[in-house]
Amino acid sequence: MVKMIAMVKRKSGLTIEEFSQYWYEKHAPFARKQVPQSVAAGWKGYVQNYALGLGLKGEPPFDGVAEFYFNDLQSFWKWNDWYFSDAAKALRDDEKNFMDRSKTVVVVADERVVIP
Repeated sequence: MVKMIAMVKRKSGLTIEEFSQYWYEKHAPFARKQVPQSVAAGWKGYVQNYALGLGLKGEPPFDGVAEFYFNDLQSFWKWNDWYFSDAAKALRDDEKNFMDRSKTVVVVADERVVIP
């Protein structure tokens, strides 16, 4: 399975709670409405993961991890082409409300499950 993993850092000035709330309650529903059905048809899933501080020293390098699951590499490329098009500008603009895109790290991977 093809997976895109995006490690994200919150926008400066936001608390972790504000970041988490915006990402889950505002951005995720907005994103679902923005992605055209022809692109969404190639998705198998989208998961948000939130970093737990657990009392460790300092800031975690990332505040969250997004996982996008795609049916195949073609589906990923279709999503990628859409995401960087003018049609997805509103979605990219909304990301500026809660995340620091300059600190985002993205990995596209071939997932191989070891323990289901």
